[in-house]
Amino acid sequence: MGMDEKTRNLLDRLTAELKKTLGKNLKAIILYGSSVRGDFVPGRSDVNLMLVLNEVELDSLRKLGAVMRKYRRKGFAVPVVADEFYLQSSLDVFPLEWEEIKRHHKLIYGEDLLSGINIQQEHLRLQLEREFKQNLLWLRELMIEHPDFSKELCQGLLSASRSLYAHLRALTLMAPESEGKDIVLRAEKLAGEKFPALSWLIQLRTQTKSPKKAELLKNVPRLLQEVDLLAKWIDRAGE
Repeated sequence: MGMDEKTRNLLDRLTAELKKTLGKNLKAIILYGSSVRGDFVPGRSDVNLMLVLNEVELDSLRKLGAVMRKYRRKGFAVPVVADEFYLQSSLDVFPLEWEEIKRHHKLIYGEDLLSGINIQQEHLRLQLEREFKQNLLWLRELMIEHPDFSKELCQGLLSASRSLYAHLRALTLMAPESEGKDIVLRAEKLAGEKFPALSWLIQLRTQTKSPKKAELLKNVPRLLQEVDLLAKWIDRAGE
């Protein structure tokens, strides 16, 4: 779903205020995230902006804070603020984040500094390997804390579903312009494996009722195996 008309009007107003407030120090306003990917949900999704400044200094940050205060209550996230040097020098540190923004962004004002950036595949792979291995450790800790498959386990799995959804989406960045909206299916094609438990976990994000114990007993053991398998596959991809 795209951005609704009300949110678009708010974005237009915010853009005008930012241009007026930041003046010549404002180099670019870039929209990214769900509102560009097409999975924006009015009333639930945040509006994500990146502001590129010529110079990031305290006065501009304070002015920006004053402008954003009222928009934060209307679904706008705190913007990412950077100068061009920070952007170029952090491509190897945050490759997943920058590649995601590069693929799904829209220039609102100024100079498009993202379309031409070059992210090295090995940097992407290393960060993905770290993220999936961290997810695996966290899931193991969750099982140690809640071996009886209690309600607390369900809450932990819901948090894990959000994290793994983001990392599965990032995983598809390893394939040149991988297509399709089903991120689990895209991951299955990449790894040559089936991930039914991951698909189940991702669906928890949209369910209103907690899964029953029988459902947990069926899916959680397989989930641990699938995340482990993915972490190993990403590791081997670097050989």
